[in-house]
Amino acid sequence: MNLKKMLGVSGAIMAAAFCATTLSADPKPKNAKASDSQAVANFYAGSSRLWKSCNGGGVYFGGGWEAQAYCNKTAPSVGLGKWSVKNGVLCTDLVWYWKQGDGVGSKPADKKDCIAHVTDAEGQMWRRWNDDADWWRVKPIKGDKSAAKGFKLKSKVNRTRKKLGV
Repeated sequence: MNLKKMLGVSGAIMAAAFCATTLSADPKPKNAKASDSQAVANFYAGSSRLWKSCNGGGVYFGGGWEAQAYCNKTAPSVGLGKWSVKNGVLCTDLVWYWKQGDGVGSKPADKKDCIAHVTDAEGQMWRRWNDDADWWRVKPIKGDKSAAKGFKLKSKVNRTRKKLGV
């Protein structure tokens, strides 16, 4: 498994997953201000964001600011760590684990994956990934095919963690 390549594209994976059901991007809305951090945290807490590029993978934003991710791009791997929200910016900080020979390989992500959130004058929340110039309307989880309430990846994460012993 080429972990360096996987970690290098983890930001792109998150962006693709979040953008998958959005039709178009826009410039930053006029008069938009950083979204309330609690509102952002409430929106993501207890939900899974699904990544098509990881063959049924994604990330779960759990209680206690725990993040758990699964990816099966080239082989099953799990990302374990934390998520946080500050000034309307949600970040994940994960360590990835995968089978390597007879053992387990691990590597922290090269950098945190972050998503900035702003709210426009009408109360609509928008987001953008890392330093992307495009802003995307935030859809309710119910209308977003790349999101689900609950830990939808639980069986995959638990099965992979058990196999790896992490």
